[in-house]
Amino acid sequence: MIMTFATSKRLLTSGLVTLALSTAALPALAQQAAPAPSPNSHSIAAVVNSDIITSHDLRQRVLFMLATTGVERTEDNLRRVQAQALRNLIDEHLQMQEAEKYDQSIDDREVNQNVARLIGRNGLEPQEVVERLSAVGVSIETLRDQVRSEIAWQRIVNGLFGSRIRISDTVIEETLARITADANEPSYRLAEIYIEATPEIGGPQGARDGAQAMIDQLGQGAPFPLLAQQFSSAPSAATGGDMGWLKAGDLRPQIAAVLPELDPGEVSEPIIVPGGAYVVALLETRVSEVDTLFRLSQVRVEADTFADAQARLTEIQPTLTSCDALDDAVADLEDVTTASMGELKASELSEEIQVRLQDVQVGEMTDAFEGPTGAAVIMVCKRETTGSEIPTRDAIENRLMDTQLAQASRRHLRDLRRKATISVRG
Repeated sequence: MIMTFATSKRLLTSGLVTLALSTAALPALAQQAAPAPSPNSHSIAAVVNSDIITSHDLRQRVLFMLATTGVERTEDNLRRVQAQALRNLIDEHLQMQEAEKYDQSIDDREVNQNVARLIGRNGLEPQEVVERLSAVGVSIETLRDQVRSEIAWQRIVNGLFGSRIRISDTVIEETLARITADANEPSYRLAEIYIEATPEIGGPQGARDGAQAMIDQLGQGAPFPLLAQQFSSAPSAATGGDMGWLKAGDLRPQIAAVLPELDPGEVSEPIIVPGGAYVVALLETRVSEVDTLFRLSQVRVEADTFADAQARLTEIQPTLTSCDALDDAVADLEDVTTASMGELKASELSEEIQVRLQDVQVGEMTDAFEGPTGAAVIMVCKRETTGSEIPTRDAIENRLMDTQLAQASRRHLRDLRRKATISVRG
């Protein structure tokens, strides 16, 4: 089954605090969404090293997730939300403990600025958000705590790994060459939710079930970015699952294989991969118009016959090593002249010249062709593929850096979980 995701563009521009709540719906949601109150709201839900997560903390996070995602209140969903809420809280405590270890303090002003920015993206006023959350029994501190841990963790990851990661020129060149080779292939704007197959959720089968639950919630109107922010284990969770524009070759094979089945605005079935399951939404598809940009110079030899001119070109060719040195190379040769042709797109050249340039690399020359008074060759000074899909070298380096930082972030958090003493109570 492929589910239509008709509101994909609107949903992908939503932020963390798009509550998906109308004023009229608040009282009903307050009754529907809240789990049964604990007899002791400050009993211990979990201990993370020396930190305590209370039942009140857990209840607040569950209510926040229910309120912002609009997840339907069923027994299975409540169990899944509570498990995810507890996992999120444990991770946040580990992140804040790591921040304390490195003397990273996040002041209230920075937290408030980030919360205000999130709220502002949705055209809401801070007081309106406070009131909406309060109507379903959620304190704004739940959002502030989540934002505080995100800021702290980003600092830690950048500090620990940012200076260690080096993107070599070779890797950038290889990436650019691959992107250029695929320039005429379609690009896809995608959003993802990744459910990791952890033991806590029942391994691979639990991940499959979790992915299917996300699809079910989307079908009932839950916003994709909010489900991604609260449930996805992918780095893109921070941006509501938005993966940006990608080629099929940039994706896991299992995801790339599904794309031909999707139309823009549709969501995939669960996509099973080693370690978990994905839900992918195809938002838009586009095909870039690409062209090749040349900078060319011409070398001409005057002679009585084409054969004589051709022979002369063959004779001097070893001295013509680069465009920058052309004028100096022929300065003392009375029968040889050069002329810059400037920068030209392949589409601006005649078909005959395009054919001649087809396999000529930078610094090389075409075969000689006959002119009015002799022969000529064209030297390629620059050759690059251009188009909306071709990023700059800096953009490629930044993308590769972000990917490696995200991988380092996941590894470090996984290591912290493994080394931590975590006790979950009843």
